[in-house]
Amino acid sequence: MAVSGPCATTGESACGPTRSPGGPRPGSPPWIGRVLDIHWGISPRASVLRPLRPAAGRPLSHTSGLWRVSVSGEPGRGGGEFVLKAQLTAEALRPVAFHVIKRQVMEVVARQGVPVAVAVPALDGAPAVLRDGIGCELLPLLPGTAHPAVTPARAREIVATGLGLRSVLDGLPEQVVRALAPYPVDPLVAQPCWRAALEDALGRLGPMAARRPDGWGRLVSGALRELECAGPLLERLTEAGEQAARGTAVVHGDLHHRHFLFGEADRHRITGVLDFDNLRVDDRLLDLAWTAASAGRVAGGRAARREGARAFVRAAEGAGLLAPGEAGLLMPRLLAYAVPIVVDIAKDVLERDILDDLWAEYLDLLSPARMADTHALLTQ
Repeated sequence: MAVSGPCATTGESACGPTRSPGGPRPGSPPWIGRVLDIHWGISPRASVLRPLRPAAGRPLSHTSGLWRVSVSGEPGRGGGEFVLKAQLTAEALRPVAFHVIKRQVMEVVARQGVPVAVAVPALDGAPAVLRDGIGCELLPLLPGTAHPAVTPARAREIVATGLGLRSVLDGLPEQVVRALAPYPVDPLVAQPCWRAALEDALGRLGPMAARRPDGWGRLVSGALRELECAGPLLERLTEAGEQAARGTAVVHGDLHHRHFLFGEADRHRITGVLDFDNLRVDDRLLDLAWTAASAGRVAGGRAARREGARAFVRAAEGAGLLAPGEAGLLMPRLLAYAVPIVVDIAKDVLERDILDDLWAEYLDLLSPARMADTHALLTQ
């Protein structure tokens, strides 16, 4: 969703990255340094910039440029480690008004003991700025590492922290929910309807992927074959009338295991919850579904995954966050979110020839087969 109208901070319109006359290329290191200098008063002489690239232990993102900013002490300003997030995809930009609400939510979450990064205000007090059509946000660097493997101990921590966050979001005042409701998230896919996306995948894209002889064809073909199990589960949403009945809570919206940081000394202690860029009003079961999916990824075989899923249900129902019987709606809800993304990645490869190394990680994260297996574990 692109920002429309003037930015309260810069007076610019968000029409995509455009270079200021005579200025550095938007998103480049000199440009990042200039943004930090102009909007946060961090001079290039007092800071060191290093790109944070998606890799083991780092955030998984394909729409933002992430920069680690090491700041030495300056007059009137302490030093520290920060992350500058530059939103490079125009459709993913959120209005300045959204960032004001987001910061309020993050302050509440942090006060309740959930380890999150609250945006550092710019010199004019704004929680985010728009420069050359790129939205920028400065955040404290949270310590720790995101692990692709979910051990039983990590799963327990993810469940506890995820449920804690869900409890805090459920307790937000109604006026916060109403204020956030006008700012939905652009799905960033050509076909957001899961039913239409699934039909296209099984009827057209599957054979197209099977005819592609390279590794990309095999990757996409395998992902599309997994979608064959999605239809029956997704029909559960329609039968329950769940999609129309919900949509009244603030959600993180992307609460997968790669958005939890674990400590270096205590590798099973969560030190940060990342990426609230998709904060919105939506079905609160989506956050619970992501948390359950992490419990269903536990390493150690099916017995370990079964125990992880059962432990999640006990904890969620015990905390009053999940009603009896709602566990059967979690993976269908997550599939409704995942199917359009999986299909759009397939289109990126097969039709748009966008070959991004991150696609394999996203397809693993959004695996319909794993969600179907987790559904079975949750409902046994």
